[in-house]
Amino acid sequence: MAADKTESVSPPTQRVVSVVEMLAADGPRTSAQVADALGLSRSTVGAVLQGLHQRAWVRRRADLSYELGPALRRIAGAAMPDPVEAELRALARTVDCGVALLHLDGGELRFDAVIDEHGPIPPGIAVGTRLPLIPPAAATLVAHAGPELRRHWLAAAEPARRAEYERLLTDIPAVGAAVWGVDSAGLRALDVLADVVAHLAHEPGSRALRHRVLSLLFDISGTAHDPRALAADNPLPVSYLAAPVLAPDGTPRAELLIGPLRASVPKPDRDHYLAALTESARTIGRTSPPR
Repeated sequence: MAADKTESVSPPTQRVVSVVEMLAADGPRTSAQVADALGLSRSTVGAVLQGLHQRAWVRRRADLSYELGPALRRIAGAAMPDPVEAELRALARTVDCGVALLHLDGGELRFDAVIDEHGPIPPGIAVGTRLPLIPPAAATLVAHAGPELRRHWLAAAEPARRAEYERLLTDIPAVGAAVWGVDSAGLRALDVLADVVAHLAHEPGSRALRHRVLSLLFDISGTAHDPRALAADNPLPVSYLAAPVLAPDGTPRAELLIGPLRASVPKPDRDHYLAALTESARTIGRTSPPR
């Protein structure tokens, strides 16, 4: 039997967390698939899953794969109050597209809620997905953050686009959100990359590559429209809109994201998206607990 490749550096708790994170991000997997993807021995993963199954943190399906169980989902529900989830679902119905809620977690951006019944947000993203804090990700949070985070975020940008992102940080408070546009070719590229992400989810040892592809999904999401373009009457391409979720004192708590993924959006539709998004962000800011 193979020894754990992470035995000397990863304590037991880390292995349990890795198993739970993988099931949350990638969906049902057999014990062997989890072991191969994480580089752990099958006996270790089997023992972890057995313990989680006994506490109903995971559930074994008829095909012998495992998925998150009811006990863990109850804990997740407690972590995200029902009013927040209800607001996210209402927003998804109003804008008729995918919705996500993201939080900063150290130097990464973490997807804590994904409502995809009305469309992907973006394709390949699931609860638990993490992305590096690199522009343009989390622009609306950075726009309301302190100078240290701003400097760190801008320093991570490509030099050729740094001035563009500096202007964006100024525009976001005026607009109340960031509106990204990508043309039809870009939308097709997003679909292809989503297929790649889905394929890599079933390939052992591909987590690093999958992470890079997910980052690329955001990198090609287009250019942010400035206030003058948004005020014009002509249609514009709109891939995503993001708004900050702010505490009553103005502290950024999260980013709320919707993904129409449309190559041509008339001004009335843009105004509808912006109004619905920013109102939901304000509602969540009033009802969600600090993180």
